[in-house]
Amino acid sequence: MRSSVTKILIAFCLALSVSTVFADGPDGLKGEALDREATSLYQQVFSPFCPGRSLNDCPSSKAAELKDQMRAELEAGKAPEVILNEVIQKFGEEYRAVPRFTGVGMFVWLVPIGFVVVGLLIAVGLSIRRNKNHSTRPEVSTPPLSAEDEQRIRDELSRIE
Repeated sequence: MRSSVTKILIAFCLALSVSTVFADGPDGLKGEALDREATSLYQQVFSPFCPGRSLNDCPSSKAAELKDQMRAELEAGKAPEVILNEVIQKFGEEYRAVPRFTGVGMFVWLVPIGFVVVGLLIAVGLSIRRNKNHSTRPEVSTPPLSAEDEQRIRDELSRIE
């Protein structure tokens, strides 16, 4: 009895380890890695079925079919860039959610970066100028009080108390 239970446990462990080894498929994408890659791919495409939404956020049944097709191609080992290019080719360049870094797409990427750099340069310049003006400003000194003025201030303060 004990040896048959041991044999069953060994067979189960062996089957479990073999299934995890072969579960990765041809390109190693399964489980969470496949989910992350698929979600990333869906977010790079605007949905042709839900205007203004990414394919990932579209609740349409047609969008679900397209996502299933894209996921199956990912699972089969097709490169995400190839899948993305096929979808864009099928539906049009206006469905690309993340612009390419060429042509007008380069302009779309560089303009916000340019604004940030220019804004930082202006902020640093103003800060340096303000510190320079502050350090070169002459100190304003008050003349010392006479003994009579000090006595008058003490008298006034004593009345308040």
